[in-house]
Amino acid sequence: MSESETPVDPNSTSGGDPADPDTHEDPAAETEVALSQVRIHHGNDANDGDEEGSGDSEGYDDDDDDDDDNFLAMLPSCVKSRVEKLKELHKTKVQITENYLTERAALEKKFNELYAPLYDERADVVNGKQDAQIASKLATHGKGANSAREDGDDNEDNTNLTGVPEFWSCAMANIETISELLTERDNECLLHLEDIKCQDFDDGRGFTLAFHFKDNAFFTNRALTKRYEVPNLLLDDEPILKNVKGCEIDWKPDMCLTFRETLKKQRNKSGRRAGQIRTIKKKERSESFFHFFSPPKIPNMKFGEIGEEEADAIEEVFDHDYDVAQSFRSHIIPKAALWFTGEAMEEEIENMMHSGGLTEKIDSTLSSTSSPFPPSQTGPEEPECKQN
Repeated sequence: MSESETPVDPNSTSGGDPADPDTHEDPAAETEVALSQVRIHHGNDANDGDEEGSGDSEGYDDDDDDDDDNFLAMLPSCVKSRVEKLKELHKTKVQITENYLTERAALEKKFNELYAPLYDERADVVNGKQDAQIASKLATHGKGANSAREDGDDNEDNTNLTGVPEFWSCAMANIETISELLTERDNECLLHLEDIKCQDFDDGRGFTLAFHFKDNAFFTNRALTKRYEVPNLLLDDEPILKNVKGCEIDWKPDMCLTFRETLKKQRNKSGRRAGQIRTIKKKERSESFFHFFSPPKIPNMKFGEIGEEEADAIEEVFDHDYDVAQSFRSHIIPKAALWFTGEAMEEEIENMMHSGGLTEKIDSTLSSTSSPFPPSQTGPEEPECKQN
């Protein structure tokens, strides 16, 4: 930092305590986009996600029906009636798929409820709530202090450790899609992370990630959340993201990890005050994992007004954001212990070597060095660092 730039109190970025019902939600934090093809929808409120048929990825819209009618009109009548029969069969298949999704969502819910007590007990172990119980069990089996000495671990300082230190930060650091977002200061904050949970919607059309923190020096929130509405979550199709909602992080003074403000000296070039020096505040974006809680935004444009390059860039941002979310939902949360020890990472590497995907992954990593989150913005719409 130059002498002309002095850090001042940053003002908060996005976030809010999800437990607070009065938390303000930025409408821009809601988006509707297909990951395989950027689609900007208009005419409906972003919250109107409960319309009938909104999750039917195989259904028809009015434009499709018009196109079908025009095409059918060109067919011989005998062929037309046969095509109509094929369409009836397809509609029956769509209804069967809906029944399948309903039953699968119920099955997923059943087993998630069976997993929940195990995850709760895991959190107790990580946070030291079972230290005495585990030590007592080891002593009963003759594996207490004697075992520690045999392992060369008789340092008195270690006896004061609680739970499994740095459990979640180590697990996150071992999965590439997440580790590339972490900074040194992020890791300091993540030392206070107690648990990560995922709650799937009952209908199987989305999920909410919740990161639970103990009291810490960085923000006042006890939980940070990210909510994804994905109508075809239980299908093997390219995911279609209907809505994404982050939360507001209430940063404590001078502790904002996502943005910082600096004082910068500027010389007036003209007018009566030409040559005079004034001090201005300038906000600068800081790289941080905690930008994850500020959902990507799509420009307020009609489809067709956006250029192909910009559409590709938007699609890439959403791809990365969803990849990070799925890394937590499908990897970190179900197999946290193995990601902590590194065994899950070794398994992933071994699988990639067998499938021939490792070289592809290395090439992709070398060709992309930019952050997967949206670049810093300027102007009045840039999020402010909110301080208590």
